[in-house]
Amino acid sequence: MKASLKIDKGEIFNRSTLLDLIAIIVGSALWVIAVDAIVMPNGLLSGGFTGIAIMLNYKFSFFPVSLVVFLMNIPILLWAFKEINLRFVCYSLLGVTLQSIFLELFKGMPSYTNNVLMACIFGGLIAGLGAGLIIRRRGSSGGMDVLGIVIKKRYAFSVGTVGTAFNAVIIGVSSLLYGIEIAMYTFIFIAVCNYATDKTIEGISKRYTAMIICEKPDEMKMAIFQRIHRGLTFIHGTGAFSGVRRQIIYCVVNQYELATLKQVIYDIDDKAFMTLSETTEVYGSFKKKGAMSLEALKAVEQENIEDILAPRKPKDPGSKDIASVTLKEDDVSLK
Repeated sequence: MKASLKIDKGEIFNRSTLLDLIAIIVGSALWVIAVDAIVMPNGLLSGGFTGIAIMLNYKFSFFPVSLVVFLMNIPILLWAFKEINLRFVCYSLLGVTLQSIFLELFKGMPSYTNNVLMACIFGGLIAGLGAGLIIRRRGSSGGMDVLGIVIKKRYAFSVGTVGTAFNAVIIGVSSLLYGIEIAMYTFIFIAVCNYATDKTIEGISKRYTAMIICEKPDEMKMAIFQRIHRGLTFIHGTGAFSGVRRQIIYCVVNQYELATLKQVIYDIDDKAFMTLSETTEVYGSFKKKGAMSLEALKAVEQENIEDILAPRKPKDPGSKDIASVTLKEDDVSLK
């Protein structure tokens, strides 16, 4: 009896996959535009495998950058096939193939050579935007992305450490071959590219985590619900010096809501204590809550309280009462 390979078409042909593919195509095109129109015409280098391919092309012009990039990625992708999931490897292979094709297609495009420093900055922004788009959609452009992940899994070095070390070697070699000035310009390009990549992955809108300690937590909660429409969480805390128990408000807002949050705190309790920390990413629901009247909010709160205080359902005779077991353990620990 022949075994049939079952493929869930819903997991492959869906909106999310389409967006992934579009991001890889657009991101690869942007990266290649930066290389073909800005980096190479100014005699600069880039980071990763592309930097090595450009160095070989400068030395031996019969080595096309596109072919070298593709050939260097093949052993890395074969290695990655054994270490990481198939989907990531397929996306990486697609990204590498597209970049190799685009490197040939975009060869004759107009280039910018008026100012090397401006080329470094805007070339880095374009390349970083392209790389960030690919990574944001859980893809990869191959090269150091894949190598860094594989080395991290095998040898516990961070992806950033691997990339930094590799690029440091490229900058060092470029300083020996082409002079310190080209090496410094290459460093600026790589630094701007990494910054743009991080910002593209994180998104433009910043988010902040707020921890608020105040005398009127219930009023503060209602005001945040009504004026900012964000959810929040109470954390039970105790003052280390005073020993007073307090409700600490924990919530996350974006940069446009931060000023309103500060005004809410000032209006409700101008002696409140708040700490803010920038939050890189938020997983789970971060949607705006619908504005509710004070009466509606209190009704929901009362409903939740009644649910908590409701009588327990008759327990299964065969089950153990967890609360009683915990109490006994506590009694023993206190003796």
